[in-house]
Parts: sequence; structure tokens; C-alpha cells
Amino acid sequence: MKIVTFLTVCLLAQVAIGQTITTTTSHWRTTVEMGVQMGQVKPDVPTGYPYYGYDMIYNPYNNYNYSYYPIRDAGNRIGLTIHAFTGYIVRPQLITGISFGVDYFNNSAFLPIAAAVQGDLFNHTKRLTPFYTLESGYAIAGPNPHGRELKGGWLLSPGVGIRINKGNGTGFLISAGYKHQEAKQVASVDGVQLLAQTEQRAYNRLYFRMGFSF
Repeated sequence: MKIVTFLTVCLLAQVAIGQTITTTTSHWRTTVEMGVQMGQVKPDVPTGYPYYGYDMIYNPYNNYNYSYYPIRDAGNRIGLTIHAFTGYIVRPQLITGISFGVDYFNNSAFLPIAAAVQGDLFNHTKRLTPFYTLESGYAIAGPNPHGRELKGGWLLSPGVGIRINKGNGTGFLISAGYKHQEAKQVASVDGVQLLAQTEQRAYNRLYFRMGFSF
């Protein structure tokens, strides 16, 4: 009977260890992820000043009427995203820090930096731990075909995921969420009658990422 009791206690201990992991090795957490982001793209329509296309129709009363052509057609787009986060663990449900990385929208890259909040959804760190994340900040324009004409803008990104803990302060991540990224392009046109046009952009994407934490 004592042997059975001992084996039962050992088995329950193993199950408990497999389910709940207590790691207090560090007050900091860093995550690095890579994945894709996808969404529907609408044709670019400038605001502020009209965009003048190539066709001109002469009108004796209004001189020339210009036809607008979208710079980019509508369609589904998939781009690469590289994301890193480092934060201080206030408590398992609240980790505050900053995030940064590289996002590709169509053929334009942006370098985001944002204030970020991350945390576990439950009181204890499990072998499989759901977590949430919320980021808000600004992205500057990286390599793109428009050069300095393309400007970055404000971003907002909420998300959720699952962390597979290894028990030594490290883990494997799978996450998904939404990202709203604003930008604008300010381009000169003819320099005489029309000095510049401003094209406002809003990139809305769903992202899926995988990586690790330590």
C-alpha cells in the first residue's frame, strides 16, 4: 500500500509539473517572431489635390479636363513581417515594453516602433499559455519605390497567441492579430499650376507569426 501511495504521489507530481511552470529567473521577457500579413487593397486615391493622369480632353469652357488613374489596382496582398518585443514583467498578466521590427506592405517597407503591453490570460504560467498583446506607435518609411516622398504614420495592433513554455524561461510562440498602419505620399506634379499631391494611405492587415521568447 505504501508503494502504491508513493507511486500515485509521484505521478500526480509529474502531471502538476507538466501543467504548471513557475519561472522567476528574470523580470524581463523578449520575443522575436516572423510571419506574414495579408489584406484587401483598394486603389490609391489621392486627397487634397487631384492626380492628373495621361488622358486630357479639351473643353473650350474649362480648358483641359484630366482623367484620374489609380496608381495601384485592387486585390489581395501578402507581405512579410518581422517583429520583436522586449518588456518588463510587472506581473504575469502585465508586461510593458516596446516593440520594433520591419513590415512590408506591397512593395514598401516600414520600420515600426511602438509602446506595447503583453500578458498572460491566466494567473499561472501553463505549459500552453494563451497571451494577449496591444501596441500603438509610429512607423517610419523604409526602402520603397517612392523614396523620400513616402512618409510613415501612426499604427495600432492588437493580437492574441499561445506560448509553449519549456520551463527554463524560454518558449515557442504562435500569434495572430490585426494591424492598422497609416502613411502618406507627398509628390510634386508639374511645379507650376499643381505644386504637389498628397495621397493618404491606410494599410489594414491580419497577421500570423511564429517565433520564440526568452
